[in-house]
Amino acid sequence: MAVDLMIELAKSRLAIVGAGGMARILVKIFRKSIPDISIISRSLEKARRFSRRLGIGYASLDEIGGFDIVVLTPPSDVLPDVVKSISDRLKAGSLVMDVASIKLGVVDRISPILPESVEYLSIHPLFGPATRRLEGNRVILIPVRGESYLEPIRRVFEEAGLRVTYSSPEEHDRMMAFIQVAHHLSYLSLALTLWRNIGPDKTSDYLTRSLRKTFRMFRMFQANLKVIEEIARLNRFRHDAISSLKESLDELARGEPDAWRLAEEALKILSEKA
Repeated sequence: MAVDLMIELAKSRLAIVGAGGMARILVKIFRKSIPDISIISRSLEKARRFSRRLGIGYASLDEIGGFDIVVLTPPSDVLPDVVKSISDRLKAGSLVMDVASIKLGVVDRISPILPESVEYLSIHPLFGPATRRLEGNRVILIPVRGESYLEPIRRVFEEAGLRVTYSSPEEHDRMMAFIQVAHHLSYLSLALTLWRNIGPDKTSDYLTRSLRKTFRMFRMFQANLKVIEEIARLNRFRHDAISSLKESLDELARGEPDAWRLAEEALKILSEKA
């Protein structure tokens, strides 16, 4: 059954809504398995320019009913409105995917809008548009409705060198609250602390080798600050992650031996996992 579905997938038409960095990554992932790929944007001229650079097609929103797979890349907070604008034109038996970093508040709003004849798979690539090497990175798959496309899509990701993890909207957001929100805010808090108390010139005068590596992370965060802010604002489990982060900082600052021993163990095991 899976082999037959893969053969059909190669004959499918794929539309990517949006002409940004994530669309570029998705074209790279899918083009070996699906030759017929088009970009759709609110601006037909932007879609035309973008598609020309990538050597693929382009289309308007009015043509979306001609596609078997539609991948939505707009920001999480506008996705439900985008789906409302296209739902009545989607092809029966087609698949809709989103790449939102937040699932609760997105998946549960999109699913009722989609026609019952349309399947829905929510995904989250755990890497950014600037990623040069796909191999070894992870992508989360959240099956919402229908399973016809699930195995073929999984195989496409794995053949691109990605590691696939299945999840639910609740589990995804709970994990991401710690893995993304706590992670991001720890770096942003350090940047604010250095800026407010030392300033850029003095920080440079006392720059350590490890802090220089941290500054490289600052540059990456600067390039993705809009997405980082959206994740921190919309994740429903963010308060749990932030409270735990503050608690860990307080325990270490108080010099609690158990906290430092646990930190030593965490550093060892987590670095091995990486």
